[in-house]
Amino acid sequence: MSRSEILSWTSLATSTSVVVFYLLIVFGWPGVIPDYSANFVKIFFNVFWIAVAVEIFIDISESKRKIQKDERDLMIEAKGLRIGYSILVFGVMVAMVQLFLSGVIGSEFKDYVRMADPKFVFHFLFITLFVGSASKRITMIYHYRKDS
Repeated sequence: MSRSEILSWTSLATSTSVVVFYLLIVFGWPGVIPDYSANFVKIFFNVFWIAVAVEIFIDISESKRKIQKDERDLMIEAKGLRIGYSILVFGVMVAMVQLFLSGVIGSEFKDYVRMADPKFVFHFLFITLFVGSASKRITMIYHYRKDS
């Protein structure tokens, strides 16, 4: 496994952990599922810190000797960036349409349409940012695995 692939895996683990923590803190544990939140948080907390430690280790080792990226690495990174950026742009456009519609609809339908709430738009943009980042890393991992 190359260093770029290891960095993609650790970045994916970090992003997933942050999204899980964010969802648990903001929305809470679903009521229909038995409460395993303590175990769940402990697992993702450990995954987060292990991934951060690996990323720091890779960053320190990269500063000593720079990784030479060949054309394959640059193409894989470009494919990942294209997918991640497309998802991010789509999410921002959806959020802009939501804000526009909330201005057009007005406050009369605010009880019926939760998408018009600015807090909902903020949560949507935050999750879209991490989904875009995770999709970039998943695409990169896929192409690294496909070529090996």
